[in-house]
Formats: sequence, structure tokens, C-alpha cells
Amino acid sequence: MEYKANKKLKIIMIGDYNSGKTAIFNEFAGRKFGIYTCPSTFDLFYKEIMIDDELVGYHFWDTAGQERFTSLNRHFYRNANCCVLCFDIHNEESFKNLDKWITELHSKCLENGLESEKLSPPFVLIGTKSDIPRTDKSISNERIEQWCKNIEDQRIIDKVHYFETSAKNSKNIKEPFNIISKFALNYFNSMQKLNESKLNPTLEISNNNNIKSSSC
Repeated sequence: MEYKANKKLKIIMIGDYNSGKTAIFNEFAGRKFGIYTCPSTFDLFYKEIMIDDELVGYHFWDTAGQERFTSLNRHFYRNANCCVLCFDIHNEESFKNLDKWITELHSKCLENGLESEKLSPPFVLIGTKSDIPRTDKSISNERIEQWCKNIEDQRIIDKVHYFETSAKNSKNIKEPFNIISKFALNYFNSMQKLNESKLNPTLEISNNNNIKSSSC
């Protein structure tokens, strides 16, 4: 494949096994729902997108079931520019484990050389399987909103952008994809400026992740 983009960014998909993230990953990649692949390590695809008149390349990484056996290794998180954090809106455990995934994201980024967890890449929260009707056992909107607020209160991220999606009927796939792409580019540019500022301390660094979208 010929790469035309000068900037090549990395986006990672994390969340519990069977949370629906691979189905969302396949939707991003343009694969049909229900097609199953069994890669040996991680599943990847590459896409080039025009963002504000700039051609940007995106490498999307999925865990491909590795999270069933152990925590993901540093290589998966290394140089990530944005994270897609997924949970099944009908599965209590996958919702409760969101905090675990945030902790792992920060710890692996620190292991990979980031000076502070505050410099960890931004994330977008996706609730999957919205085509299935909610029941009393499903995660309520109130609980999801409270989780988002707790994350914001901890200043882990300025604003949690949350989307409910369905890979089965392709519902609400395009908007989060666009937000994720812009978040990744903003983070990439900010980290470039940060590295430049170490050589030139007069440069000002700004965190520009406040893109308008659906949010908690």
C-alpha cells in the first residue's frame, strides 16, 4: 500500500473481551458485521483521511482477544495518539472494568516514557450493542453520566465524549470516528510542540481536546 500522508497516527481499541469493540473496529475498517478474523497478535488497519485540508494517516489497532489472558503489553500502547474505550451497555462487568482500563492506559504510557499520566492520549467512550433493547440489567444512562463526571472531576480528561453505537446496524459509527480522528491529530500536534518546547522553552503548549460532539 502506498502511504501518501506525512503524518501517521495510531489509534487503539481497548475494553473487555466480548465488549463489542472488535465489531466497532470492523465497522471503522469497512468490514461487514459478522465477518470473523483470527489474527495471531493484534488486528490492524490503515486509513488516510482529509482533516482541515491535511491528509492524515491512521493506524487502528485492536486487541484481537489478547486481553482475555493478561494485561496488554507496552508495545500495544506505545505511541498511541487516541484511545477508543468500549463497554457493552448490557454487561455490568465490562462497565465496572472501565476504571481498570483507564489505569492500564496511564501506567503503560508511563512505562513507555511519558513524563506524566496527564500527557496520556485522550480517549472516546463507546457503549456498544445499542441495537439490543435495554432491560433492568442494562447500564442506565444515569450511571454512565456519573462515570463520565467522575472522570472529569479527577481531571483525567476535560470532557468525556460518549457515544452509543451498534455495529449490527451501523448506528452512530461515523460521528465518533470523526471525533476520534480529530482528537488523535490534536494530541499528535500537541506532543510535537511539547518536544519542540524542550529545545525552545519559549513555546507555549495547549491541550486542544475540546471538540464539540455528543458528551456526557
